[in-house]
Amino acid sequence: MRLFIRIAIFFYILVITIVGVSGLLLLAHLIDLRIYHDFLSFVYLDPHAGTIAGVVVSMTLLLSLAFARIIYGRQEKERIISFNNPLGRVTISMSALEDLIRRLVLKTPQIKEIRPNITSTKKGLDVDIRLVLRSDANIPDLTADLQEVIRRKIQDVIGAEERVNIRVHVIKISADSLKSDKNDIGNLEDEAVSHVPFRGYRA
Repeated sequence: MRLFIRIAIFFYILVITIVGVSGLLLLAHLIDLRIYHDFLSFVYLDPHAGTIAGVVVSMTLLLSLAFARIIYGRQEKERIISFNNPLGRVTISMSALEDLIRRLVLKTPQIKEIRPNITSTKKGLDVDIRLVLRSDANIPDLTADLQEVIRRKIQDVIGAEERVNIRVHVIKISADSLKSDKNDIGNLEDEAVSHVPFRGYRA
């Protein structure tokens, strides 16, 4: 399947390159406009040339649609995981798993933001995690624990010993820290207490 995708990409690049180079040469006056005019007139007036041109254009359009379907189908296949139950086939959207991971990981105080992306391959599931961490996070320990928690959760959800390859990318370390957050919470609590009106002493 990857071979067909590479062929499709090469096909699109070739067509776009031919059209682009032809247009640039024409606009730069490096090719006489009469050449294009004579060629189109020949194709338009000659029945055999018109037939050949029609076949070439039709084949190009069919190949374009076929390659687009292959690429789109590949992307759709990578965005779902499926398995068979006794009563029928079950599919799970990768976006559902990504949302589950997002809600699971954001409970960790050291993690400020997470952007998961999951794709299905023949070798299993590839999970790419992009993290924004707080400044006091221990990156080696945190990422190791995170990988293990995500792996167990995914395997529990899909109910299979699916191979899960988890890559973690720390894209930013925020200046925020847990201590500052706790201080902010404490200040808010003190401020809330200070605004409670005095109602006198109770006997």
